[in-house]
Amino acid sequence: MDNNLNGINVAALQEFAQSVAEATDASKRSARFNVKTKWEHQTRSVATVSRYSLVGAEYPRHFEIAADEPVEFLGQNSAPNPQELLMAALNACLSVGYAVNAAAMGITIHSLEIETDGELDLRGVLGLSDSVNPGYDQVSYVVRLHTDAPREKVEELHAVVTKTSVNLANFSKAIRMVPTLEIQNA
Repeated sequence: MDNNLNGINVAALQEFAQSVAEATDASKRSARFNVKTKWEHQTRSVATVSRYSLVGAEYPRHFEIAADEPVEFLGQNSAPNPQELLMAALNACLSVGYAVNAAAMGITIHSLEIETDGELDLRGVLGLSDSVNPGYDQVSYVVRLHTDAPREKVEELHAVVTKTSVNLANFSKAIRMVPTLEIQNA
């Protein structure tokens, strides 16, 4: 097997997975992510990523992610809206899963595209009905994968990605949310 497949260093992946599997300290088996979001005006906000922790070590980084609503939804259409960012996060996570797991399985990916679609009932979003879910009742996605691998191998890859994708798991089942409200008086 090629040691660098789909841009993934397979030996480094195997070494990392082995170190996590053998770790006895919980901090050596975890990753922690943090995002701080500030409202700018109207419906626009900017999220800042400044650090993450991986297997007990903290790493600095800096990314800004803007969000806004379309003009028709009272925004300025200056950035993707939160729903589009949510779907983009799902698609990105699935893409990583396909690239990494395909490399580990010896599958070359020639192209990969994931398209996600969901519909919201605005009565829930706008608080017009307590009986209407403000979120999605269903989200569908299509994976378009071009590879020379046999169908059985690609179906196995799809099953692995479906089982191990963090964001697919986050979409698929409830996450316990722990809210804290801090009020600053003017």
